[in-house]
Amino acid sequence: MSGAAFALGIWFLLTKPSHANQILTCLASTLQSEDPLKPLTLDTLNACFLAASLALTAGLPAVVADEATEIAAQALPTIHPGETPDAYALRINDAARNI
Repeated sequence: MSGAAFALGIWFLLTKPSHANQILTCLASTLQSEDPLKPLTLDTLNACFLAASLALTAGLPAVVADEATEIAAQALPTIHPGETPDAYALRINDAARNI
């Protein structure tokens, strides 16, 4: 393997978003498609989070999927009373940038 190919491979690995980041980004996109006038509920958040994490971790080893899901869940901000899915999605995107 040439030095350039190795450097390109390392660059790709270091710049690719983590699985947890991808889960949060997908969750934010999903929440943005929810009714913007209805406040976000914990049930809606849990259903969307489960769908996003299952879709993005399918095919990964169980330990990798579990860790990515746990990291993403820990990064979720607390829902503010009356907060809409759109507003919460913006805060999720901010959280995703930090992991």
